[in-house]
Amino acid sequence: MTTKTKALAGVGSRGTALAVLFATSIFACKPSGTPARPLVGPTNENAPVQVRAGAVTTRTRAAALALTGTLVGDRQSQLTPLVAGRVEAVLVERGDVVRAGQPLLRIRDVDFRSNAEGASASLAQARARLGEASAGRDPNALPEVQAARANAELAQDVLRRTEQLSANGSVSDQELQRARSSSAAAAAQYAAAQNNARGAIAALRSAQVAVSQTSRAVSDSVVRAPFDGEIAERTINVGEYVTPQRAVVTLVRTDPLRMELQVPQERLGMMRRGQRVVLRVDAFADREFTGEIRYISAAVRAETRALIAEAVIPNTDGSLRPGLFATARIELDRQETVFEIPTDAILSEAGVHRVFVIGADRRIQERVVTIAERMGANTLIERGLNTGERVAMGRLDRLADGSLVTE
Repeated sequence: MTTKTKALAGVGSRGTALAVLFATSIFACKPSGTPARPLVGPTNENAPVQVRAGAVTTRTRAAALALTGTLVGDRQSQLTPLVAGRVEAVLVERGDVVRAGQPLLRIRDVDFRSNAEGASASLAQARARLGEASAGRDPNALPEVQAARANAELAQDVLRRTEQLSANGSVSDQELQRARSSSAAAAAQYAAAQNNARGAIAALRSAQVAVSQTSRAVSDSVVRAPFDGEIAERTINVGEYVTPQRAVVTLVRTDPLRMELQVPQERLGMMRRGQRVVLRVDAFADREFTGEIRYISAAVRAETRALIAEAVIPNTDGSLRPGLFATARIELDRQETVFEIPTDAILSEAGVHRVFVIGADRRIQERVVTIAERMGANTLIERGLNTGERVAMGRLDRLADGSLVTE
């Protein structure tokens, strides 16, 4: 061995010794009791997924048409005042139950009352001028008209006699002319009295209208409930100025409620008035509400190709509220068979419902199903399953078509 070779061998031995020493120092520094984790570990992607199994059973029930919609009040009105003015008092709050005719809001009525008093005084004056007996109906019934008529008739009679005497030469032409002038003046006075009477009657009627209007303004200064219901919104406060164009209170009648349903045109033959409707809302998942189809539109909407039907749902206990989204099942005059499975066996994503059927070889068959009705712990499926099959429950997010499972 040459000197150069020996030197290299010495360097290699020292390098190996240093490496061994470095590794030994690392393991010596590791705390005792800490298990060593391998840098690379094997994984088994084909390991079975532990699940629970649920049975698919069948049930026969009345065939139904499932639709969705929003509940609305049987009546809903945004109330506006009939007169403009400053709000003096707000008598209700949101959620109050009110009866028809109950005061809800009061507007300052001092000016309205003053106007009503002035109109009443004008009416009394007009009646005094015309006389209570005539009641302002017949101008010829007024005393001044009757007096003017008597004078006109008397002057006419005097003129006729004067004309007869003038024909015999018994009176002068001057007397005849005076009789004619007196008759014409009396007739003019009679006509003027009639015109004055008609004017007085018109003034009386105008005063009556003014009294009616001002009295109504006093009454209209109080906003009243037009029907029984509940206060949904109150958008006004004391001191604000309101006009007949501004809504101040929203009143809704909550018993019964209505639900507007859009029925596809291919289902029109299934609809009729009086059909029973079963309703479910998320707020009461384990409770059913029943009603009936009361109104059906006479025409299909061209933009949606759907017919609008309205269901009426009693709400005597006030559980349901306008605005709730609901699922309605309209019962039809025939029977249908549906599949019942545990609700935990359904995986719902983006409106798509999937069920994982366990095959005989313990392999998963993924199915897309149509839900007929949710009933709490169990759910009814319209199609997509078969009687006697078993469905996986639990850890559904780890399952896919072909996955291997164990129970």
